[in-house]
Amino acid sequence: MTAVRSKKLADDKSIVDKIMIEIKSSLIQGDLKLGDKLPSERELTEKYGVSRGAVREAVKMLVALGVVEIKRGDGTYITKKVPHSGLNQLIFSLIQEEGTPQELLELREMLEIGILDIILEKATEKDIQKMEKAIEALETGYTKGISDSKIPSKLDLEFHYAFAEATHNPLITKIFHAVIEMFEPTIEKSLRVGRGPLRGAKIHRKILQAIKKRDIEKAKKAIYDSLQVWKRTAYISSS
Repeated sequence: MTAVRSKKLADDKSIVDKIMIEIKSSLIQGDLKLGDKLPSERELTEKYGVSRGAVREAVKMLVALGVVEIKRGDGTYITKKVPHSGLNQLIFSLIQEEGTPQELLELREMLEIGILDIILEKATEKDIQKMEKAIEALETGYTKGISDSKIPSKLDLEFHYAFAEATHNPLITKIFHAVIEMFEPTIEKSLRVGRGPLRGAKIHRKILQAIKKRDIEKAKKAIYDSLQVWKRTAYISSS
């Protein structure tokens, strides 16, 4: 009896997954657009040949993911803007991988150096000022002797956010934000070593100077050097 029930649950899950994949495909192909109203529960049931229970479960999961929203008395709509989640699915799946320090280094290197060409082409004076402001905030925070160890890492991340936003590509920015947040604990640990915030600000300034000069090789070297420092100081206790 238990085996039969387990199979039924597995079948139900595969049906829900199928519905979610179909809706995702419709979004990617443009058949559904942001703000569009989903077909009714009955229509979805007929379209996918599944039970109403499976449709309801799929919609619940899409609501939980922030993909759709239910407007009472009106219907279910594709959200126009997916809200930022404190436990982003991408972050969660990366955490589950439990990458080694070297693998994490390779991920950050691929991410940060990979978007340099776009930044050097698109960065505006406003972008440069934003990165400059983030560096100054990190320096000021250290000078004022902020006791909360989490604040320097958040200020450090502000530079990385401004760095990614200089691509003026919302897709890159969203992925970059999701991934770089995963590194906050190790950035925090790195900044606790020596005069970490000042060291971080100095490293960021080298990257920014290279961006200002549109010098791809110097920018790559500055990022590579910063990643080596991050790896050495973030994993100092485990090396």
